Amino acid sequence: MMLEPDAAARGFARLVFPARPAGTNHTRLQLWFVNIQASDLAVPDTSERLASPVLCEMKTAVVSGTGTRHGLGRGILHAFLQEGWRCVGIDISQHQEEQTDPVLQAHQQQYKFIQADISDEKQVQTAIQEASSFLQRSINCLVNNAGIAQPYLEGNHSQRIQSWQNYIATNLSGAFLMSEACLPFMPHGDASIVHISSVRAHFSEPNSEGYGSAKAGLIGLTRAQAVSLAQHARVNAILPGWIDTSGGSMELTKQDTDWHPVGRIGAPKDIAQAVLFLADSSKAGFITGQELTIDGGVTAKLVYPE
Repeated sequence: MMLEPDAAARGFARLVFPARPAGTNHTRLQLWFVNIQASDLAVPDTSERLASPVLCEMKTAVVSGTGTRHGLGRGILHAFLQEGWRCVGIDISQHQEEQTDPVLQAHQQQYKFIQADISDEKQVQTAIQEASSFLQRSINCLVNNAGIAQPYLEGNHSQRIQSWQNYIATNLSGAFLMSEACLPFMPHGDASIVHISSVRAHFSEPNSEGYGSAKAGLIGLTRAQAVSLAQHARVNAILPGWIDTSGGSMELTKQDTDWHPVGRIGAPKDIAQAVLFLADSSKAGFITGQELTIDGGVTAKLVYPE
């Protein structure tokens, strides 16, 4: 079968089926198609559109605090990627051991890292603009995990004041700034914000005023946003207990594990699975404004002095 040359240029096209050899009972068939334009016969450039349906079907997430190799943020990022989400990781520092991280290497096409300080509004705005471009202008889930991890105020009076301000700016205000920047890209009714708080929001130790106050503030932010963002985004907080972020290098005693009613220390995957659940509107669509404690049962115990 062939297309007659120059037919399209004359406003029609003719498909000609080649004749069989002489002596066969076959009539040469010609099919005429009228009003076919030359542009209709051109092969369209689909290079940009080929991937679009897949990308549009992908859920998308922004996760902050993903720099540490075995930290909570990296574990959450891994879980999203392994479930087929398209993700952006944000951290003030470059990713540790990114080239040797098998999950990141296996999902390079659906993952991007952006370096930014979440306590700086301009850096946050720039980072989220870049993230939204990579995520096809849609962010289904924001996980606010970044923060100062060391919980104790140290040093003299002026140093403690500065530390307090740093805790509030990063661990609390940073989550608000990230939320505000992501909201314009979050689809109404299919969006989720998860704040990573801590059991230290309710239980404390000496000299942890800055950390504890910031983590408690995230619970207040969770409830306020859940109401303000009603029918736009669901907002929940996760309160982790003792999570081993050493990658297995931490030396744990039997007393450490037995202190937990479940008989072990927590792992980043324990938090990551809870985040996946809260991020999924089909599973957690009726949950907003809540705090979920994941601590192996420690805070359920009544502890007497020894």
